[in-house]
Amino acid sequence: MSTLRLPRTLANALLSDLQSGQGEGLVGSLHGRPCSVYPAQGDQQVSALEMLTSRGENLFACYAAAPQDPTPTLPQTAPSPLDPPYQLRLATDIRGVIVLRAYTRDSGQDWQENLIVLDND
Repeated sequence: MSTLRLPRTLANALLSDLQSGQGEGLVGSLHGRPCSVYPAQGDQQVSALEMLTSRGENLFACYAAAPQDPTPTLPQTAPSPLDPPYQLRLATDIRGVIVLRAYTRDSGQDWQENLIVLDND
């Protein structure tokens, strides 16, 4: 299982978005390091992507709220040039602590789960 390192402040921003009821959007990165959360649902994601790129960031991940189950809903379509490297699924446990799951496509285009490590930043 591959490891994905996320800044703790980013995880906190994802938790805040999830608790607000939105729980869906994009994550931007600078120099390959995830740094920004852009809450956006459905067709708002195009505007969020434009804002992200206007700030010099790259699309790092799409995130969405998901129940804590072993088979989360992930895109089934073939990747396009605009697909992010990661898909993040968010949930909270009974204490309100965020549960993050990250997925990347392997060379066969199947989704593989990544181990998430939070960095203190």
